[in-house]
Amino acid sequence: MKYNNNKQLREYLRLIRRMNPKQKEAFEAILEDVKKLKQEAHEKDITKKQFTKALFIVDMNNGFVNFGEMANPDVDKYNDLVPEQLKLVERFRRDEQLVNFIMEGHVEEATEFLTNQGAYPTHCVLGTGEAQLIPQFKLEEEKENTNIYYKNSINGGLNLDLQIDLENLKDLREIVISGVCTDLCVLDFARTIARFMDEINHKVSIFVIESTVSTFNAPGHNKEEETEIAYHVMKAAGIEIIKDFQALEEREKALGLK
Repeated sequence: MKYNNNKQLREYLRLIRRMNPKQKEAFEAILEDVKKLKQEAHEKDITKKQFTKALFIVDMNNGFVNFGEMANPDVDKYNDLVPEQLKLVERFRRDEQLVNFIMEGHVEEATEFLTNQGAYPTHCVLGTGEAQLIPQFKLEEEKENTNIYYKNSINGGLNLDLQIDLENLKDLREIVISGVCTDLCVLDFARTIARFMDEINHKVSIFVIESTVSTFNAPGHNKEEETEIAYHVMKAAGIEIIKDFQALEEREKALGLK
């Protein structure tokens, strides 16, 4: 396309000319950062990497597992949960596929904490120990093919950075979800991701692995009942509930995803 016919480019140039000196300085700094990121991506061959599978581990925060007002009182039962999740991580690492952590990370003034909303006590505030991954996953944070997305609500599927990244994963065929709590953050995340993939017209198989998700018992909240309701809702949304790691591999083979 000739320069004189490029209306979009001419409009960009007009906007740049209208900037004041501080705006131009900030704009040039952003351009420089983009150039550096592009060069780094080229050196690491990131631009050529496309993933066919993505693992999402939801809310394995200290604040839900180890300490804080929202920590699960049945935390000892997670002794079986975490090893199953680590099996998934190891498998995705071995296959050089994408590992994502969806993390509760609230701002201090989160509306979720407002007493008149009847919601939740203050928990997992960004910058605190509660907002960090549990120790079993800390070493995973800095590894290649890893993303961490923070959410300021129950629903991690509303993270805009995540939605942009998903839209750019053109070869993605499979999403695997694990974490806590089955009937809250896992349910909301799974359904939202399923509908978002429909929105962008991208066919993908979505699995929730029973052995890697859990919820809690509390007055008015029966763990087994809430879990069954959550599974029913997810199945209605086209999400497959798979028993364990072995069953996942068998289902992948049946669908030609291996």
